[in-house]
Amino acid sequence: MQIKNSVFLVVGGASDLYGRATVEKLLKEGGRVIICDLPTKDLHIYGDDKAIFLPINVSSDVDIKTLVSVVDEKYGRLDGVVNCTDQSSSTPVYDFKEKEPQKLQEFADILYENILGPFNIIRFTIPLLARNVPKKGSGRGIIINMSNAAAFESSDKSCAYAASKAAVVRMTEALNFELQGIQVRCVSIVTDALNGSEANSVSSFFDNINGSLEETEGPRKFAELVKTVVETSTMNASMIRLDSVPGT
Repeated sequence: MQIKNSVFLVVGGASDLYGRATVEKLLKEGGRVIICDLPTKDLHIYGDDKAIFLPINVSSDVDIKTLVSVVDEKYGRLDGVVNCTDQSSSTPVYDFKEKEPQKLQEFADILYENILGPFNIIRFTIPLLARNVPKKGSGRGIIINMSNAAAFESSDKSCAYAASKAAVVRMTEALNFELQGIQVRCVSIVTDALNGSEANSVSSFFDNINGSLEETEGPRKFAELVKTVVETSTMNASMIRLDSVPGT
């Protein structure tokens, strides 16, 4: 699929470093981008008239139905969905010092943000993707879901986060089987353990080392890989680890 003039939905395109890098890359390559994120996020980095911002709550059916209507009305189609939502947690399952278990709502919030949110976006945008005329070699569209190395290599106090990111990988595999009949490709990209939202919590550390979080290599490499996946029709039903890609 060519990126130029194609229409992409990037969820988490304002709050997540990987999402922001993806938006910028798609715009640079001539794509049109719908940025979905919380309404409180700063969007001053986007000045291109080919990008529009729609504030949504990914757990709200009403918000997502409105999103689909706006995309359909403005562009008449949707070629790709990139889910970059990422919320982490460092709470232990049981705090022996405080003698308190982790709050169930906190665990649920991580699952809602990292797996239920992307699923909600996907289930409502499938009709737009399916409506496209199949292109030779690339089908009707593509869905890319961002996961994390925590899905395979968990660390301390990461139970909720690891569970959600492992679910993203398996969900993407299952989606491919379900959507292969309509020729929609599904790929998950697994980022390094330090991801967009986690990076925000250690911003001072990186600010001192690199001068700016936006200059870190992870988001740039992720965006480059998104470009490669979109443009390479043979990449389908794949789980690609960013740390195993040559040159990263």
